[in-house]
Amino acid sequence: MGQFASILATEGENITWHQREEHEISQDTGDMEVGEVFEPTIIKAIVQPIRADQIIIEAGYSVEDYIRIYTDQAIQQKDKITWQGNDYEVLPPQTFKFRGAVEYYTAICRRLIA
Repeated sequence: MGQFASILATEGENITWHQREEHEISQDTGDMEVGEVFEPTIIKAIVQPIRADQIIIEAGYSVEDYIRIYTDQAIQQKDKITWQGNDYEVLPPQTFKFRGAVEYYTAICRRLIA
C-alpha cells in the first residue's frame, strides 16, 4: 500500500462518483455524444475547499462553489461527483505518479448550479 493509499484510508471521506463515457458520433450533428452511463459509485476522496488565490472564478460563481478532491480513482474531466448533498463537475484533473506508477489523481470541481 502506497503512502497516499494509507492517507486516503484514514483521512478520506465517501463521495459519489458519476463516471461519464463517450458514445458514438451523432449522425445528426456529427458531434461525439457524452452521457452518464455508469451507476453512481461510492469512492474515497480527500476534499478541500479552494482559496480565491488558487483559481480564476468564473462569472456567476463564488469561491465557495469550488472544491479540490484527491483520490486514487481515475477521475476525468466532465465526470460528476456528489459531496455533502451538492453536485460538482470535475474540471481537468492532474495525475501524480511515483516511479512511473499512478499514486493519485486530483482535480478542482465546480458546483453545478441548477
